[in-house]
Amino acid sequence: MLKKNLLILFILLSLSIFAETIKVVTPDGLPALSLVNMMDTKKIDNIQLNYKVEKMSDALIVDMLKREGDIAIVPSNFSAQLYNKKLGYKILGTIGWGSFYVVSRDNINSLEELKGKEVYTFGKGLTPDLIFQSILEKKGINKNSIKINYLSSGNEVASLYLGKKVDTIVIPEPMLSKVLSKSPTSTIVANLNDEWKNITNSDLGYPQSTLVIKEEIYETNPKFVKEFINKLTESISKLYKNSGETVENVKRNSLSIDTSVLNKVLTRANIFYTPIIDCKEEYNNYFKILELTNKKVIGGKLPDEEIFAK
Repeated sequence: MLKKNLLILFILLSLSIFAETIKVVTPDGLPALSLVNMMDTKKIDNIQLNYKVEKMSDALIVDMLKREGDIAIVPSNFSAQLYNKKLGYKILGTIGWGSFYVVSRDNINSLEELKGKEVYTFGKGLTPDLIFQSILEKKGINKNSIKINYLSSGNEVASLYLGKKVDTIVIPEPMLSKVLSKSPTSTIVANLNDEWKNITNSDLGYPQSTLVIKEEIYETNPKFVKEFINKLTESISKLYKNSGETVENVKRNSLSIDTSVLNKVLTRANIFYTPIIDCKEEYNNYFKILELTNKKVIGGKLPDEEIFAK
């Protein structure tokens, strides 16, 4: 009886804590773009929404390790880290599938033709790098036959490429569209999400950006969660149906996306919401491959099924 009363008290306290405000955290770029058309929605089901767009990935990590985000969009591997650290977050779904591409000004038309070449990218040992190397391995391409050089950031990769100091790069949207607008003779050698689809027999590819929520909010306020997801899917839909409004909202919320190439970005960004019930297998495959390659990026071990919202 005492345990039951304590549980009821905990739920009531939880409700009183988050009934006033929910903090929605996202990194800048494509993840923030998925939310931008709902950022004028300040209240759902009488609950105040506060949006925070982090310009630096380290700041996002700090926010989440402190449990400051009630709902957040995070790199998919980081969702596993949060779970393995027992911070009480559940995966609701994916808002962004793979958006990394291999681009070259050389006469290259396939990954196999990278043999003997130098490729410049960033984030050594992080998910995009591991995805790229896993694809090479699954396709039977000896990684030692390609010299992969790592720079400090995607901006540095783009800058060196546009300065014609490097010829082949791995880069994500929205940087890709900016590069192609200034170097129109460049060729997209490979869409890494499509390559991932082929090696894993997936219709979706690999989850790049994941929507997570605090477990206590998910468990005690399903109506709010449902309405939030509805608003999110409407926001994403507007990206493709109302570019004028989206451009205004990008500028109003100071997102670091060049609106002059926004339409091109959206053709390759793979932004669409997929609830976890429809992509659990993609996450399981993704986590398993990352565990085999570098289990540190998922927090040291495979997360179990409890990471997924029911």
